[in-house]
Amino acid sequence: MAQCKLTPHEFIQNAFSPMVSVMCSPSVDQTCQKNNLSFIEMIQPFCKINTEAHFRDPSGNTVTIRNLRITMLDVNSRPPQPTLARKFLNESVSLASSDRTSALQIGILVVSSVESSPADVLIQMNQQLQQLQNVTPAKLPKWFSPNVLRYYVLLHDAQEGGVEKAECAFENIKNTYGAANCYFLQMNSRPPGQVDDQTHLPDPWSQFLIRHLDGQEGSDHDSSPRTPAEVGGLTGMPMPSRLATEGSCDSDISPKETELAQEAGEGTPSGAITVTRHPLSPSADSEVPGSFGPTSERTGHMTDTSGLPSGHINSNVWAGQGTCIGGSQAAHGACLTAADLDRLRTLVQDFCIKALLPHVERQVQQLSDAVSNKKGVSRSLLSATKRWFGSNKPGMPNVNTPTNAVIYASDAPELQLRRLGDLCFMFGHYALAFQAYHSAKRDFSADQAWLYYAGALEMAALSAFMQGEPTRKAQEYMEESIVTYLNSCKMPQFATRATLLSTECLKGRGLYGEAAQQFIRMTSEDSDLRSALLLEQAAYCFLKAARPCMARKYAFHAVLAGHRFSKAGQRRHALRCYRQAYQVYENKSWSLAEDHIHFTIGRQAANLKLMAESVKAFARLLSPLSRQTAAQQAAFLREYVSIQQQQVSEEPLADSSVPELPLPIVEQNSVRVLVGPLPCSTSVTPVVGSNPPTVPASGVTFEDDDPDTAKWPKLEEMLITAAQKQLPMIFKPTIQMFSNYTDNSRNPVSIVGEPVSVQVKLVNPLQVSLPLHDLQLLWSMRPTALISADGSAAAPVTPSSQGTVEAQVLPSLLLPADSCQPVVLSLTPRSSGELHILGITYSLSVPATDASGPGASVCGRQLFHVHSRPRPQKGRKEPLPDKRLQVQVVPTAPCLQVNFVGQSSDMLCGEVQQVVMEFRNIGSAPLSTLHVASSAPELFVFEGEQVGSAVNGIVHIPLTKLAGKQLGVGQVHKTTFWVRAPDVPMEATLDLLFYYENVVNSAVPRYRLVRHQWILNASAGLQLTASALPSCNSHQAVTHSSTRLLNLPLQAKNLNQVQDTIMTEVSLVQILLASTEWQLSQQAVLPKGVQLQAQEKMYFLLQASRLEDKALVAGKENISHLWLTENSELQPVLIKSPYLDFFDRYVHRKGCGDAASEPSVEQGCGEGTNEPGLVDLCLLVQWQASVVIGQGARRSAVGQTCILVRHAGVPASWPPAIPQTGSLQALSPSWPLSSFGVETTPALPASGNTGERFPALEALQKLVIFTISHPPRVMHDFKSSRLCVVPVQLLLQNCSQQQLLVKINTLSNSNMQPANKSQLYSPHSSAAFRWVGLAKAWLELPGHASATVALAAALGSPGTFDMGAHLEVWCCEPGAPAANAVSQSWRVESALIVSSMS
Repeated sequence: MAQCKLTPHEFIQNAFSPMVSVMCSPSVDQTCQKNNLSFIEMIQPFCKINTEAHFRDPSGNTVTIRNLRITMLDVNSRPPQPTLARKFLNESVSLASSDRTSALQIGILVVSSVESSPADVLIQMNQQLQQLQNVTPAKLPKWFSPNVLRYYVLLHDAQEGGVEKAECAFENIKNTYGAANCYFLQMNSRPPGQVDDQTHLPDPWSQFLIRHLDGQEGSDHDSSPRTPAEVGGLTGMPMPSRLATEGSCDSDISPKETELAQEAGEGTPSGAITVTRHPLSPSADSEVPGSFGPTSERTGHMTDTSGLPSGHINSNVWAGQGTCIGGSQAAHGACLTAADLDRLRTLVQDFCIKALLPHVERQVQQLSDAVSNKKGVSRSLLSATKRWFGSNKPGMPNVNTPTNAVIYASDAPELQLRRLGDLCFMFGHYALAFQAYHSAKRDFSADQAWLYYAGALEMAALSAFMQGEPTRKAQEYMEESIVTYLNSCKMPQFATRATLLSTECLKGRGLYGEAAQQFIRMTSEDSDLRSALLLEQAAYCFLKAARPCMARKYAFHAVLAGHRFSKAGQRRHALRCYRQAYQVYENKSWSLAEDHIHFTIGRQAANLKLMAESVKAFARLLSPLSRQTAAQQAAFLREYVSIQQQQVSEEPLADSSVPELPLPIVEQNSVRVLVGPLPCSTSVTPVVGSNPPTVPASGVTFEDDDPDTAKWPKLEEMLITAAQKQLPMIFKPTIQMFSNYTDNSRNPVSIVGEPVSVQVKLVNPLQVSLPLHDLQLLWSMRPTALISADGSAAAPVTPSSQGTVEAQVLPSLLLPADSCQPVVLSLTPRSSGELHILGITYSLSVPATDASGPGASVCGRQLFHVHSRPRPQKGRKEPLPDKRLQVQVVPTAPCLQVNFVGQSSDMLCGEVQQVVMEFRNIGSAPLSTLHVASSAPELFVFEGEQVGSAVNGIVHIPLTKLAGKQLGVGQVHKTTFWVRAPDVPMEATLDLLFYYENVVNSAVPRYRLVRHQWILNASAGLQLTASALPSCNSHQAVTHSSTRLLNLPLQAKNLNQVQDTIMTEVSLVQILLASTEWQLSQQAVLPKGVQLQAQEKMYFLLQASRLEDKALVAGKENISHLWLTENSELQPVLIKSPYLDFFDRYVHRKGCGDAASEPSVEQGCGEGTNEPGLVDLCLLVQWQASVVIGQGARRSAVGQTCILVRHAGVPASWPPAIPQTGSLQALSPSWPLSSFGVETTPALPASGNTGERFPALEALQKLVIFTISHPPRVMHDFKSSRLCVVPVQLLLQNCSQQQLLVKINTLSNSNMQPANKSQLYSPHSSAAFRWVGLAKAWLELPGHASATVALAAALGSPGTFDMGAHLEVWCCEPGAPAANAVSQSWRVESALIVSSMS
């Protein structure tokens, strides 16, 4: 139908093809059985003539017939009994009719030449045929008219010989019945024993043979297609091959009773036999072959009361049924040659042209004359009365006219007119047929014969369509016919037939939507299977519709069809419809619709024993996108486990493996492989109450998966360079934990006896928990002995092999609802080779619906399908292979276990702790060449000579005390090192990477690594604030220019807060000064026994003197110290290692400074000594603290805090005070200002520490200090001289190391003193004087040099005068523009008292 390959015209033409009865003698059937065929089956493929045929209509016009097809049926063929009809989809379309298009037109009598007297046999067969025509009351078969043409065929078997006798008998038959009505058919021309290979040739009879029937019921397997023709029938609506004629008029059986009996699958009332065809028959033109004779009198033609005649069922067509020859399917037409096939074609062609068409021409002429002669004659008083007073519209309300209220005689003009139309329609004269149907429908309407009326309307509409001129009126005819069948006649089977034909016409015009609506209208609740077939056809129509696209309607109606198929017991058809619907609903996010489809497919497939498909369908119900409730999901899960158990029991896998389960879901991108012992397995459990505790190295864990870190490969590269004295040409960092972010193009390397751990994330997307049991890894192993030199390997060792690999088994795991849980499983190889990790195996269990009953469980697996992140090489587009699950196992290697004794994570800022490091070799080979690297070498120091270079952070740990300088298997080596906490309160990480080598250089791997991350939680400690102020002493500056002093105010503050959980009491022990030019002076205010509580401060005033020239050594710092405690035990400790080592690393550290967390690299390094105002000195305060932890627990801590003072007059504070708002801007310096030269805007450094490149303005304003020298009191006679001129000496001191150009200006009118300057003299000093003599002067002042400039001040009245007024000092670099000079802000406190002598 919707999927039919025929055009609508061909479909209708084949549906109404002429029917010819065939009666064969028993000898004919025996002859044909040599080819495994009956006579009708043998001739069936050749019943279509490919040449044009002609006949004349009553007007004398020639009618051309093209592609004429006839249908040959056994004269004794009968429909199956009700029990067998039910097996043939008995609820499908029941086809009776009120027309004569399916009545028998002509009779062919076939007799064999082996008969002693073929002519006598034909006479006997003529008599039997006449009896069938004249039986009363009329029964099957039905005949088109009493005048039935007979055609005689003499069949001769060439293998029997005697052709002359056969020809003589044929001449006798021709003389008796006429040459045009006789045919001599010779067959079986292939000699006996000759066998040709014709397996490559198509079998022309396969699509016309029917399936062998049995009496079994309830087997749904018979609903599946078994031949190519039946497969085509399943994809579309079955085609009604024939329409019976006048089934309700030629017998006394009510059509309503006939319909109800047929649709209920019961016997026909009164024992009558109606024509019921199998709706899914392989061919629309095939008929059930019959037998010769109406009874079972003849041998081999017994009629089975339970079904079809058993003697004429071909049992060689259907696979698995019938008789097989030699264990293979029997061939058809084995005795026929090509000439025999041509004779069969000629038989059909001669029959149609010489006998059938002339007979049709005569019948058309007779019917036309009979209709013309009786036209206009009133048939009965009742008819005339109905015309005047009756309703002429079918389906009028309150009109209950019986369907068969009008009974016509067989020779009634109305029926003659209808016969004329039927005959013209079957033979292609559609114009005359339309006229006959149109006239007949008016007469039937007048007589209120609604059944005949509906049939005439139906055929009139088809005639108009076959003429190629479908009009709106013709479509209305068909619509009215269907409505009349339904409403007035109450015969839905006839309405269904009309719908099938109407929809073909609509589809031929492209009106697929209208065709679908007609199919849907015919569905009802009384016949599930018929409704299913119609709904399926409606779905196909929606699919074929182009504008608009109706794919969703197709899927919806396919689901409805599948539902009705399921109700009708047709599970295979239901399964097919649901499969087709799922193709539309798939991946459309319609989860509830998909769940319904999957559930139905699973149930239907399970009932059909298709367990694999059922399992797949129920597995899709457990999708992560499921929107079902928890109870429904639990029901789906129980159903799936039950079906999976059935499949395992009925269809075990060939390799004895377990099936793949849909739950839980494995996140493939989260699969991680870790080679080597896990940190927990190497940990040393501390003894309860032991002091100090033992902490194992953190190692590599599954959480260490930062794709952006590069610190460990950098440290490894540094270690290889230091240990092997060179870096390999191609450096590939060691990967111990393989994940989706690592380079997995190399195989992981594991050691025999060391575990290989795999972490996988299991996802439970359902709203119910999943209990899992016996989880373990699925693996295969190829031992080294089985791997050949060329790399090929023998069959892998399966997990059943004992002793090869030891797998960890997790007894139970409960995955909560809607959760993702990581699971770690491990394998321990016991021999070398290639270990392939395939997936995981487990047992999934579900609780029983009854809490007291046992639950169900099924064993399954999940395979790994990992794909690493693409890392294409240069010039290579495809991604690198992922080998993380293909582990290479080597025999022996050392394995270092590192433990830390006394490690503590909570420390104070600047605290120093001692830790004992323990090395233990737990591997299978000795190790040597032990190194350690760190990204923060300033935070730790090793004991004694083990301290390496502080520049690259590499430390060599010698094993000289061990035998052979090797750490043997099971040996332990200990060493001591100290750790210092950062200066800023923070959570810092100390990364340590240990490197050790195998004593065998050619071993794989050559070296191994151990990681350790030490998390240091630094709490607030001691804060220092200091500044360097040049000391100004005029006498000292003049007499001892080479010796200068720096005043060093120092403030120490305990940053501990009162509300902190940790309370500290800090005692200051020692102050050290490191500088290349300065040393501490003993003249200092130093209180003893200072203890600072939380937020307490202490001030110190220190003094530093510049070293003599002979004591200055370029690049070497001088360290001087002052003790603040009388504790003699601490004094020798704090001036030795590691405290001075930390101080040395602090001073000399280069290349890794950070302004926000540590002082800069250049601080204290002696660089930039030519910078103006640079003093570069470092103060170190060593302290001891008592820390109160928790509920009164105390511990003692020792540490040190450093601070760098770079510029004179600029205070420095360390660690920096963090503002309460948490803003980091307080730690960042302001934008630098230009000091000398042309001002530019430099780029910011990466660290953001711009103050290290450009000195602050405050420092530039204190490059030169100055003071004045003059008499403190002067007596002057103002009467004799109006002005008093006083000489003044200006003393200048260059505080920087570079040469400066100094400008003295005495013409300034501004007061350089601050507004809040204290008034030291009374009366207040006055600035009412002027400098005379030298007004401006420029002089060059070398670094740390001093100079004296002679000035003179003129005073006009006695009083107290401020001599620092009107004096400005500027400086700049020699050669720089005067505009770049910076005014010096040194304050001069000097007063002159002038008294009058009179």
